[in-house]
Amino acid sequence: MNHNVVSIAFVLLVCSTVLAGVSIGQQTAGNTATPADPSGPDGGPSNYELVIDENVGVVDYSVEDGVFVIEFYSDEFKSVTLSAAPDTSSQSGSISFRSVVVEADTRTTVRITASSAVSMWTDDSLEREQAYYIRKQSGFIVDGPWTASDVRDAALGGALGVVVAVLYEAVAAKVGTTERGERVA
Repeated sequence: MNHNVVSIAFVLLVCSTVLAGVSIGQQTAGNTATPADPSGPDGGPSNYELVIDENVGVVDYSVEDGVFVIEFYSDEFKSVTLSAAPDTSSQSGSISFRSVVVEADTRTTVRITASSAVSMWTDDSLEREQAYYIRKQSGFIVDGPWTASDVRDAALGGALGVVVAVLYEAVAAKVGTTERGERVA
């Protein structure tokens, strides 16, 4: 067998082994225990988009012309505070918020004007030092937020694609299955 073909096969084997190791390392990294979020309200729907505390959950939400339409379910009367995401184009400003009371054992629909996201919390969630948010869906096929490891993985995948394409062209030229670059004399 030709020495160049063996070298190319060895490079492909090393690249695939390294990327498999990175993938396995990512799957096992960060397997630390996290505190459990509260379960949804009793007697409500079987699943929630977001659970704010053990009594209040977001059943559904949508965005219509810059207005978030949020449907809550609660198993008791509870005050929920909502805040639209601030405009980040200026150095300082104010954040508007309002409180609504969701009714017991029923769905309550709330509308709030916001450009991209809405934060929400109850007194119980603030005791746990947590507030929650929902945001408008983007038009991307693969939606963020992206982390540094996502960027690294994309770069590795792109580099591997380039390596495979170059190696394919080199092998095809060496074996003679390509007609590109032939001279007619």
